[in-house]
Amino acid sequence: MYMLMYVSRDVDQASAMLDTWVKTGVTGVTILESAGISQIMGGGIRADVGIVFSLKSLLRGQEIHHRTLLSAIKDEETLNRVVEASTKQVGDWTHADVGVLFVWPLMQAYGLDKKLNR
Repeated sequence: MYMLMYVSRDVDQASAMLDTWVKTGVTGVTILESAGISQIMGGGIRADVGIVFSLKSLLRGQEIHHRTLLSAIKDEETLNRVVEASTKQVGDWTHADVGVLFVWPLMQAYGLDKKLNR
């Protein structure tokens, strides 16, 4: 099993990636609003932020456009298909505006195979 994570600074781009994942066989995706440190800190240390700060207070009044997609992939064949389709979707991962894709082995997972109560 593998964990797949895609982070995008663009909501539309994340939506397009979600469509790509579904078309390539991904059956479950968690979608999170997220923010990078550069967005929160505005490119530098803010004067109004002490040593201990609240993420909630930093985000107050800021619109978050980042999206993070997470999915557990059960087999290497599906993973390879999804990574290939994701790469085709963005074109070149070295461009600054295409987001980032992470893959790592998932050693254990519980509750993925739910039974429907009828």
